[in-house]
Amino acid sequence: MRDQSRGPLRATESETAGTAADTGASEFVPAASEEADASLVYAHVESDEQSQSPIAYFREGRLVTLLLLGFIYVILALSLSNAGWTSAMSMSMLVAVVLGALTMGALISFSRFDSFFMLSHSFATGLAWVFFLMTFLVEDEQRVQAFIERGIPVLQARAYFLLERWLEWIEAAINRQASNDNVVFIFEIGFLVWWLTYLGVWSVFRHGHVWRGVLMAGIALLVNTHYAPVSVMGFLVAYCIVALLLLAWTTLVDHRQRWRSQSIYFSEDINFDFMRSGFMYTMAVIALAFIAPNMGRSLPFHDLLQPVNMRWEAAMQEWNRLYQGLNRQTRPVQTGFGRTLTLGGERTVSDRLIMEVEAPTGRYWRAVAFDRFTGRQWINTAEGENTYRSNQPIPAREWTARSPVTQTVTIRTPTGNILLAMPDVVQASIPLAALQQPLDYVDPADSASSGRRDSELTWARSRITLEAGESYRVISSQTNVTIRELREAGLVEYPTQDLTRYLQLPITFSPRVAELAEQVMAGESTTYDKVKALERFLRTFAYDEGIKAPGPDQDPLEYFLFDIQSGYCDYYASAMAAMLRSQGIPARAASGYAEGTYDPEIGTYLVTERDAHTWVEVYFPQYGWIEFEPTAGESILDRPSGVELQDSGLIPGMDEIMPEDEDFLFDDAFDFEEEFPQDIAGPVTGIGGLPTRTPVVTTSFIFIVLTLIAGVWLLRRRMYQGPKAFMQEPQIYYERLLNWTARLKMPLRSRQTQDPPNSQDGPSLRLVSGEVARQVPVEQAMTPYEREALLAEGLPQGIPFIRRIIEIYVQFRYAPRSEHFEDEVRYELKNNWRRLRPVLLKVWLQQRFSWRTSAGGN
Repeated sequence: MRDQSRGPLRATESETAGTAADTGASEFVPAASEEADASLVYAHVESDEQSQSPIAYFREGRLVTLLLLGFIYVILALSLSNAGWTSAMSMSMLVAVVLGALTMGALISFSRFDSFFMLSHSFATGLAWVFFLMTFLVEDEQRVQAFIERGIPVLQARAYFLLERWLEWIEAAINRQASNDNVVFIFEIGFLVWWLTYLGVWSVFRHGHVWRGVLMAGIALLVNTHYAPVSVMGFLVAYCIVALLLLAWTTLVDHRQRWRSQSIYFSEDINFDFMRSGFMYTMAVIALAFIAPNMGRSLPFHDLLQPVNMRWEAAMQEWNRLYQGLNRQTRPVQTGFGRTLTLGGERTVSDRLIMEVEAPTGRYWRAVAFDRFTGRQWINTAEGENTYRSNQPIPAREWTARSPVTQTVTIRTPTGNILLAMPDVVQASIPLAALQQPLDYVDPADSASSGRRDSELTWARSRITLEAGESYRVISSQTNVTIRELREAGLVEYPTQDLTRYLQLPITFSPRVAELAEQVMAGESTTYDKVKALERFLRTFAYDEGIKAPGPDQDPLEYFLFDIQSGYCDYYASAMAAMLRSQGIPARAASGYAEGTYDPEIGTYLVTERDAHTWVEVYFPQYGWIEFEPTAGESILDRPSGVELQDSGLIPGMDEIMPEDEDFLFDDAFDFEEEFPQDIAGPVTGIGGLPTRTPVVTTSFIFIVLTLIAGVWLLRRRMYQGPKAFMQEPQIYYERLLNWTARLKMPLRSRQTQDPPNSQDGPSLRLVSGEVARQVPVEQAMTPYEREALLAEGLPQGIPFIRRIIEIYVQFRYAPRSEHFEDEVRYELKNNWRRLRPVLLKVWLQQRFSWRTSAGGN
């Protein structure tokens, strides 16, 4: 109840009606009678009355705001449900999670509970709600039936079952083991969606932070869209539309609330026009964003983000380890070929063209080579990225029987800037960030290698963005080894003490798999023959891209070799490499693309998404890493036998083929400018030797920077000097005076009329008229002459100038006037402002100096 002592401040209903009838809706003018004068009274707002006002930020349009915000988070839930991470039925509960969070968040937002209660209540309620919904996803498994047989209710038995699986997942995470259990993933996603929705509703309705609610859902939706195995781009488009509508609507509601508090008239039909204009403006901004230059081609920009990219890579490796059972996005698009390869479920590929490769020959276009095998995942453990400039030679081991091969790769679908080329890259026309493994072992047949530490490139990415239609060139050292040479190389004992990286196997490696490898290789005398025997054995397995992921308790290799006996390239290559390692033969898995389809008309290899492939590389002394193809359906590698070349002495690897000149790869014969047309090669001084757009990018970047500087300068000029467009001189100088008042942080009223000590809400007035009470800020209710008095109190040196500027403004604002001011008045305004401005600057500098002094003293 309102304090009865304030009764005299209130006007009667009849007085209010009469006053409103006389004044109109847009302006309030007090009546002449004393009773009418009492209808407009200013009073301070005490804190106890403020506490009785509603806590929620938005006091109108709540239902529409809640519906639009709810649509945003429902779209997020549908996007996650249809992303294909797990079965759609498992993720269908997310919509129910969102609806529960919307309801609870709205109730808490309009209540008087504080933030601590909100957080604690949300945590407990969210856990219970998500856990309750997940019990309906549990099937009648054997462990659930065991609980039921003990007399435990069905719902409680399912809850116990979920808790058991959760504890198993935590144990696997602590022990650094992989887990295929998707139940924990579903629970965590459900709880994340609950928190995002709950906090979004709280931020919007309690505090009015609409952008927080929109951005939280938007970031989650972007991540899901980028990494989802199935395209969910439509949900992102729907989100953008609804988010724009929400932002436009809440902006309008915020303005309406402010207009009402300031008694500013507005039409109730403004809603449609306002939202339409906001939407059209936003679409124009989006269109402009597409025209803006691509900063991804800036080499310093990529170098700046390199630490972030490395940390993200590590985070994705940990993610893949903890959630092995999830379906994966098709690896060839955008973010494919990272530093890990997980043995998962169904592989989904299309016939989309990825790239065109112009090369004299082709077999594999490698992206990454792995060295560590965890039992469920391959990992490239190389540490630290080495950077190389365009056309800078890349250090590499000089293996026997190698020859340089130049390839020109034209990107048709962006592949995440991953370098794709024949193995053993020694030079590239684009700047690279490369991972390299040390070659710290010694070949017995190469005495010169003693004490020498080489390295090999196992993964690389372009340091500039590679867009569709752009090309780069690579020189690789291709092997020409023959079967005879491989058989003879295998007779040399491997220096196992230095090749442990490529003999590593997990502690839990299956003895059944090792025994099978021994059986298959039995009777073969050379390493090459053992490898070929295993290759022939694995090629008898059926090729199937639609297999399900192995269960959390299943060994992927046993699952492939003994259970389903079918799979795709990841399983073939993993099985062969691991089985070779179990028999002491250094081997590793490598991923990239197969050669694709050769088009003789244009002389290039057409590589599609379906050509994404994983194969095996086996180490042979003197010859390095040699590829083998265990996947059924892929053509087997055809190598020369070497017998027909023995008598002639022209065996690859002799001096006639491989001269001793260390710079043979980089002489004039391989000059990029001479070997390739200018429109393909581009100037070597450009970024990466690509068709350079450096002048355009630089000019655009400079233009954007200058535009931003000009925009900031104009805003500051508008803030401190006032606008000049469509305003006459008295308005301009009066606005400048008010802006300087705000800049100097001068008091809004005289010191004799300050708020009482118990006032906590700052200076404000209550305008009481009839039964309508509203708060009006003091500075908005002051007349120009009242402002003059306050300014004179704070700036006594500028009293004559301030007084004259305000007198001219009052005359201009309220007296009858002509279209333009006379030149004498205009000159007087400029002269007074010119003499007042040094006073303002002096006071401003004194304030700045005193603040810094007091801060230093503290």
